[in-house]
Order: sequence, then C-alpha cells, then structure tokens
Amino acid sequence: MSLESFVPPAADVPPVAASDTPAAAAHVRASRRGAPWIAPAVALVIAAVLGGMVWLQMRAQDAADTRDRDVRMRLVAGTLTSAFDNAGKFALSLAEATARRPDVIEALAVSDRARLQALSQGPYAYLARQAGVQIYGYHGMDLRYLLRMHRLDTFGDDISGFRPMIVAANRSGRAQTGFEIGIAGLGIRGVALVERDKAPVGTMEVGLDVRPILDLVKASTNADVGVVLAPAMVGVALDPKLPRFGDLVLALSTDDDRFAALLKSSRMRALRDVQVETREIDGRPFSVVSQPLVDFSGRLVGMTIAVEEIPDDRGRLRTELVVTALCGGILAWIVFAVLLRSALARRSRP
Repeated sequence: MSLESFVPPAADVPPVAASDTPAAAAHVRASRRGAPWIAPAVALVIAAVLGGMVWLQMRAQDAADTRDRDVRMRLVAGTLTSAFDNAGKFALSLAEATARRPDVIEALAVSDRARLQALSQGPYAYLARQAGVQIYGYHGMDLRYLLRMHRLDTFGDDISGFRPMIVAANRSGRAQTGFEIGIAGLGIRGVALVERDKAPVGTMEVGLDVRPILDLVKASTNADVGVVLAPAMVGVALDPKLPRFGDLVLALSTDDDRFAALLKSSRMRALRDVQVETREIDGRPFSVVSQPLVDFSGRLVGMTIAVEEIPDDRGRLRTELVVTALCGGILAWIVFAVLLRSALARRSRP
C-alpha cells in the first residue's frame, strides 16, 4: 500500500470576499472618508443656485414693477391731458353756441348791457351750477369788457394788457381755446367771435374752473394731480397768496400738503416732455409724472404733476421668494441625503 493513501484530504477553504482584499477595503475606507465632504459641497451648490434664482427673480420683479409704474403714470398724464383738451372744447362750444344767437348778436352790436344780462342770466346760472363755468362774459371790439356775468359790478375796463386770449381772437379773427392766466386766476377758456353779416361786433368767452377737472382725474386714476406755474414764463402777475417754491408756484392741486412737500424736497423745473420718476415725499416712495403745461398760444407756462404712492408690498414679495427658495433647498437637501446614504450603504455592503 502506498503512503500517499494515508495523506489526509485538504480542508475546504472558504472564498475570499472582494471586500476583504486589501485594495477593496482601502477603496471603501476612502469612499467613507470622502463622504463628509460631499454633503457640504452639494449644500453649497444648492444654496448658490437657489440664491442666484432668487436674486434674478427679484431683479426681474423690480424691472417689471418699474415698467408697470411707468406705463401707469403715463396713462395718468394722458388722462389729465385729455381732460384739459375736452374741457377746452366744451368751453369753446358753449361760447360758439352763445355767439350764434341772433338776440345776443344784436345786443352786443349796440353794446346793450342790460339786454345781454337778461339773455345770459339763465344760461350762466345753470352752467355755473352744473358744469363748473367760472367765467361768462362779452367784450367789445375796443377790447373793453362790456359784461361780466361772474362780476356784474366790474365793466368797461381795458383788458388789452392782461387778456392775451381776447387780443389774439380779435387780431386773428379766429376762435381761441386753452389755458389762460388772468385776474381770475388759471382757467380753461373758450373765446368765440360774435359776427353780424360776417363783420365782427365783439367776442364772447366761457371759462371753466380747473379744480373740478383735477378732482375728476383723481377720482378716475387714484393719483393726486396739481398745476405748477413758472412766474418767469407766465408774463402776468400771479396771486401773491399762492405758495411759492423757488422758481415755481403751486396754482392748484388735489392735495396741497403733499405737493408742497414734493416741491420743498425736490428741485423741479418746467419740462418740455413727459418725465416719470420715483421720489420720496415725507419718507415714502411715490411715482411722479411731470409734463409741460402750455397756454392757448402754445407757450410753456409751467407743468402738471401727478403723484401716486408706491404700495409697500415689495418686502412681502421678497419674503415669499426667500421662503419658497428655502423650502425648495430643504427638500432638495433631504432628497440628496437619502440618495447619498443609500449609495454609501450599497458600496460598503459585502
């Protein structure tokens, strides 16, 4: 019998796990050492991306708000201009209708004040009450005021030196309409020629109070509006009682205190184009639109200003954006943490 038959069989050796090899174990240890650095890096990336998105969204929102305010304030300026234009056409239509009455023509031709007063008393009382008519009167060809229905005790005075609209109507032989500044203050007026057999015998004027027009514009736009005059451009003496701010005089407004604060805190000047800007009044931001004011002859005499307070909702919108970004960041971090833990668990499993 051979000795080889007495050699005991080799014992079964279990296979070596891949993770038990030195190289694999080193790789797992390296992965675990790198894991703590992955989380902060990903968190930084998430924060940077979300922060950039919030910043871009805020800038886009600010730009959109600025555009919206610009468009809105230009619409307010357009509404004010249209209101003035319509008022001028209305005043002129009233003057033209009166100037075409045969009885008025005959009375003015012979300078019959009593007859003109009797013919005008009813229409003037109604228009003053219902339509804001402030001035209603007749002038002779000698540029003297024959009859003021709004001031019956004053007549016969020479108006050639302070009523440029009447002078222009007489010299040009054409009707006039628009802004004029006179003894009665600022008004929108219409002056019509009174003719008999195509020969002028005088002029008739209707003037509207500007304040009701401003109130109407405020009611329709929710913006305060005012009329500011430049005395150096007007050419006539203004009422010394009007508040003056440097080179400008506040003639009319829907909120005198607010416009006084604006003119005190800001150096404004008469413009030749529409301008929209943001200014602070009493520590609060306002959208301000300024546009030139021209009289009936097209001469620049001041400007109209409309102001509207900017709503304080910017902080609320930004807070909502930040909260949304934080919620998104937290959710992204939770998802990443779960995925990272799962990946590390799979890599360390034998």
